[in-house]
Amino acid sequence: MLEIDPLTPAIGAEIRGVDFSRPLSGELHDRIYQALLDYLVIFFRGTDISPGMHLDFARQFGEVDVPHPVYPHVDGFENIVLLDNDSGTPPDTNTWHADLTFKVKQPFASIVAARVIPPTGGDTLWSSCYAAYERLSDGMRSHLEGLQGIHDMGDFRNSFVSDTDTPASVDRLNEKVSGFGHAIRPLIDVHPVTGKRFLSFNEAFVNHIVGLTTNESAALRTYLANHMNKPEDQVRWRWREGDIAMWDNRVTMHYAVADYLPARRCMNRVTVVSDRRSDPDG
Repeated sequence: MLEIDPLTPAIGAEIRGVDFSRPLSGELHDRIYQALLDYLVIFFRGTDISPGMHLDFARQFGEVDVPHPVYPHVDGFENIVLLDNDSGTPPDTNTWHADLTFKVKQPFASIVAARVIPPTGGDTLWSSCYAAYERLSDGMRSHLEGLQGIHDMGDFRNSFVSDTDTPASVDRLNEKVSGFGHAIRPLIDVHPVTGKRFLSFNEAFVNHIVGLTTNESAALRTYLANHMNKPEDQVRWRWREGDIAMWDNRVTMHYAVADYLPARRCMNRVTVVSDRRSDPDG
């Protein structure tokens, strides 16, 4: 029997009663999907999900993403991103972000399975973009209405820059910026299923506000980053091996805390590009 335990008033729920060692019914997938819409990020403790089942589970919700443009993949499963970090390969995403918002089609959801957990640290936080919108003053809502943010690859630039070879770094950056491209999204957006308004901003990938000067844009971006970093909007998950987290990438940000080095932390992630229950092309 499916049990849902909300974790905070704003975001997050733990779900019990799901056996990932066997195929799940369509009705159960629908109930999990509804829980995702209701709680934005949902957690399953101590599963024994295999990479194949991980991928099959993700495909019940929509089309899965192509291999990641930067990170490696799990052997034999090119659509499962391998996030394997320790002192030799430190993480590069310890900032608030939503996944891949610089793509023309922002991914719908991500599903992460925990494979190796450090003895201490390594938690992940999620934040509700609904709650961030609801806390805006009426004046700020009016100010942001109609404004758009330009999203690009942001912090990923660091992956292509060498300290010793500047000309080659410039060539790589030009190639990658062209390949990754940009997306332009409204700062105040509406969820395609729930119809609820949310604040569509993340400090990792929004590099400019359309129509503003550089200084004006920087000031507004700083305000939004500070506004969205409130504990009241967040849930923090302390991982155990076998845990699964699934989140609605359209209306959440997340932050993987890089406080566990030199210990190892290994996660497997599948990104679901389209929501087949709401997107006719999904």
